[in-house]
Amino acid sequence: MRMLTALLLAVSLLTGFLAPAAAEDKAVKRLLYVTSRDGAGGKGEKGIYIYDIDNGHKLVKFIAMPQLGGTRGACANAVAGKLWIAHGNDKLLCMDLKTEKVLWENQYPKEEGGCDRIGVTPDGKKLYVPSGFWSNNPNVKVVAGDTGKLIKNINVSPKGGLHNLIVSPDGKHVVAGSTQYDTLSLIDTATDEVTLKVGPIIGVIQPLTLNGAKTLAYINTHLYREGHGPGFEIGDLKTGKILHVVGRPDLKDRKTRCHGIGLTPDEKEVWVVDQGNKEMHIFDNTVMPPKFKQAVPMSASTHGWICFSRDGQYGWCDTGEVFDTASKKVVAQWTEQPDGKGGPVMSSKFFEVHMKGNDFVWVGQQMGVGYVGVK
Repeated sequence: MRMLTALLLAVSLLTGFLAPAAAEDKAVKRLLYVTSRDGAGGKGEKGIYIYDIDNGHKLVKFIAMPQLGGTRGACANAVAGKLWIAHGNDKLLCMDLKTEKVLWENQYPKEEGGCDRIGVTPDGKKLYVPSGFWSNNPNVKVVAGDTGKLIKNINVSPKGGLHNLIVSPDGKHVVAGSTQYDTLSLIDTATDEVTLKVGPIIGVIQPLTLNGAKTLAYINTHLYREGHGPGFEIGDLKTGKILHVVGRPDLKDRKTRCHGIGLTPDEKEVWVVDQGNKEMHIFDNTVMPPKFKQAVPMSASTHGWICFSRDGQYGWCDTGEVFDTASKKVVAQWTEQPDGKGGPVMSSKFFEVHMKGNDFVWVGQQMGVGYVGVK
C-alpha cells in the first residue's frame, strides 16, 4: 500500500512538473504577416499587416514602411530572427523580426537583375533571389541572409524572366521557374548548381509548388493554349519529365490564365486560382492524375495566389479572403483596421509565423507546399 501511495505521489509530482511544459507547448501564437502594397496590384498601405490567425484573422498590428516600392516577394526565418522583402523590382531589404528595424538594404543595377519571389534556407543563412520576370538577366542570386553580400550567381534561364522560386522545407533544393523558359530548374543548395531540368512545359511557368517528398512539382501554365482549360502540369523531380497535364476540358475555350497554385499540407487537394473568372478550382490529389472536384467563388479579380496554414485549417488567397479548407467557405477577410473594420487588404506576399512568448519558433512558406513526410 505504501509503495502504491509513493508511486501515486511520484506520478502526481511528475504531472505537476510536466503540466506547465505541456501548456507551454500549446501556447503557440499563430500570426499571418502580409506585406503591402503588392507590386502586382492589391490594396493596402505600405508596410506589414499582422493578423491573429486564431482570433478571426483580426488585425493586431501594422508596421508602416513608407520606403517600400511594390513588394515582389517576402520570407522570414525564426532561427535568424529576420525578415526579407524584395520590392521596387530592384531592392532587397532585411528587417529584424523583434526590433522591426531595417538592418540592411541592397539595390541592384539593371544589368545585375532585380529581385522577385525570394526564398530562404531553413537556417536563415542563404537567400535565393530570382532576377525578375521583367529582366533578361539569366541568374538566380545567392545572397548572405545576415549581411546581404552576394555569394554567387547561378545561371538558370537563357533569356532571364526568372520569377517564382521555392526553397524546399528541408533546405536541400531550390526549384526556380521563368516566364521566358519552358523548363523548371532544380538547384542543389550544397553546391548552388542546377542539377536537373524539368520540362518542356506548355507556355510559360507561373506560380508553382512541390510535394513534401520533393518528387513532384505542380506548375501553373497557360494551359488554355492547348485546350485543357484551367489547371496545371505535374513534373517529375527525379527524371525531369512532365507526367500529367491536368485541367478542365469542359472549360477548354476559357481564355484566361491561372495564376496561383497550392497543395494542402496533407497533399490531398490542389487549389488553382483562375483570377480572371474569380474562381478557385479544386482538384482531388489522392488520385493520379488529379481529378477536378469543385469550383469556389472568389470576391475579386486580382493578381492570383493561394497557400495554406501549416495545419491545413485555412487557405489564404491574395484577395484577402480566408477559406476554411474543409467547408470551402470564406470565414474571414484581411482588413486595414482592427476588428474587421476598414477596407480590404489584398496581397500575394505573405507567410505564417509561430511565436511562444516573445520568441519566433517557426515561419511558413509563401508558397502552398505539401508537408507529407516533412519533419
